[in-house]
Amino acid sequence: MRRLFVALLASFLAMPLSAQFLPQLRSGAAGAGLRDMADATEARQWRAVGRLDTGISFCSATLIAPDLVLTAAHCVFHPETHARLNPEDFSFLAGLRNGRAEAIRQVRRAAIMPGYRHDRGPDLDMIGLDLALLELRQPVSPASIPAIAASGTLNEDGLVTVISYGEDREAYASIEEGCEILAAQGLVRSLSCEVVRGASGAPILRVEQGRPEVVAVMSAIGLVDGENVSLAVMLDGQVDTLLEQFDAEAPVATFTTRGGSTTFISPSSDTRDGIGARFVRP
Repeated sequence: MRRLFVALLASFLAMPLSAQFLPQLRSGAAGAGLRDMADATEARQWRAVGRLDTGISFCSATLIAPDLVLTAAHCVFHPETHARLNPEDFSFLAGLRNGRAEAIRQVRRAAIMPGYRHDRGPDLDMIGLDLALLELRQPVSPASIPAIAASGTLNEDGLVTVISYGEDREAYASIEEGCEILAAQGLVRSLSCEVVRGASGAPILRVEQGRPEVVAVMSAIGLVDGENVSLAVMLDGQVDTLLEQFDAEAPVATFTTRGGSTTFISPSSDTRDGIGARFVRP
């Protein structure tokens, strides 16, 4: 496995883009390339993957628990001002296909990795922290859309699958199977997958015996000798770090009475106790 070294022009995949210098990597392709999931039966298998609309742009995202969505950290920032966006303006459209979503949920709050800075651009350090966890206002029923488990492990000699939304295909998901891991440095991986703007936050999936697991998240795109190279961040326990940020907060809810709005603190049962078991390494 080759290590990365600085010499590659790359950009975050959310829109609009900004360019920074990133690692140069060899390129290659082990799969058949990116294709639309035109078949409804196939698309239904991946309905936990959806489009995240921020009001400024869109990214790809994945339902990893009934009320948790995983995406890239840079998706929750304004691409030009670097200001953090209000998560209450976000919408997650699970299984969006031809303008119809299997479920639509608003976001309650968002957590990003400690130390992440959007104004640094897509350098290696920031790509390694480019993860965000969103808590939905209302959970999605597992009976209608089963979440995809998040894992931190990956056989780097194996192949991965990527499902994403992107520019000129905003209304439906595309899939690329057989993506090769080309190089690594820290938690950053270079992949042979073909990606476009909007693919930020897309899940990198390991599929074994028909069961998918999210092992990484798409972060940036680079150009090497005229060919696209994608950069992703491995989970490697970072989801637990994101969950700890939610645990440290006292969840606040509101209800309306005749006298106006009243604020109260939610009971401890809403503090994500026990959820860590969903992210135990196999």
